[in-house]
Amino acid sequence: MSFWEHLEELRWRIVKSLLAVVAGGILVYLLSDHLLTLLMAPAETLEIKLNMQVLQVTSMFMVKISMALMGGLFLGFPVILFQLWMFVSPAFEGNHLKTALLLVLFATLFFAFGLLFAYSIIIPFSLHFFTSLTTEVVPVNYNFTLDGYLHYILWILLAGGLVFQLPIVTFFFTRLGLITPQTLRKVRKYAFLGFVILGAVLTPPDPLSQILIVIPLTILYEFSILISWMFTDKSQLPARS
Repeated sequence: MSFWEHLEELRWRIVKSLLAVVAGGILVYLLSDHLLTLLMAPAETLEIKLNMQVLQVTSMFMVKISMALMGGLFLGFPVILFQLWMFVSPAFEGNHLKTALLLVLFATLFFAFGLLFAYSIIIPFSLHFFTSLTTEVVPVNYNFTLDGYLHYILWILLAGGLVFQLPIVTFFFTRLGLITPQTLRKVRKYAFLGFVILGAVLTPPDPLSQILIVIPLTILYEFSILISWMFTDKSQLPARS
């Protein structure tokens, strides 16, 4: 394929990915009331009563739009990954479609596990921790804006889903020949430092959420070393003395 043919294919891959995100966003918008109930569930388990409020006329509309955009990314994630793999797969030999379907399946499962981990562990733990920091000197009422609360929840969910993609990223770069298990072992300490920085970027500015992101990243990194070993051409690995 020529350079312009590659650009044309990339354009259609992007268009298909955007259509998937838009379709998912429309579906989430239609179901926004049910999803809002689900996202509010962690706040209902707190020992204190939270008063949710909106401060602008357009706040509820913007809340639903934000949910639709983030939900569209969640639902469109398998399609985005499939289009990405199909664009780069001609560089590899073998059955591209079968590999793409397996990649999308496992990436979607890991993404779902990340969402579940964030929803069931990170969000409740962080909410309980921060709302427990009350003082008896000054009475404090927890009045949260609905959009501020949901942005926090959605951002934590997105961070959880993304960090669980580490084994998939490892598989991708291993197939490209850019990393090996030996490389991952050598840079382990630098990777942990990178996880701390990544946790600070992906989560709101609080150390607790950052730590809760770093822990699964560390475990997934060790699992990624195994993934890299499984998909590395053993004949290219250096022999042990």
